[in-house]
Amino acid sequence: MAEGLSNAGIAQRLVVTEGAVEKHVTSIFQKLRLEPAETDHRRVLAVLRYLEDRS
Repeated sequence: MAEGLSNAGIAQRLVVTEGAVEKHVTSIFQKLRLEPAETDHRRVLAVLRYLEDRS
């Protein structure tokens, strides 16, 4: 996600199905408590939290 790949791109790189990627991404959103919202992009927020934790 941090590299800007779509689910299809991630699936291709990891040699897994898009469904598997979707399940993992959903799990990441849940663990980070990132609920769907009209005004926020959860993928970007997840990456930002990841980067904050690494600092």
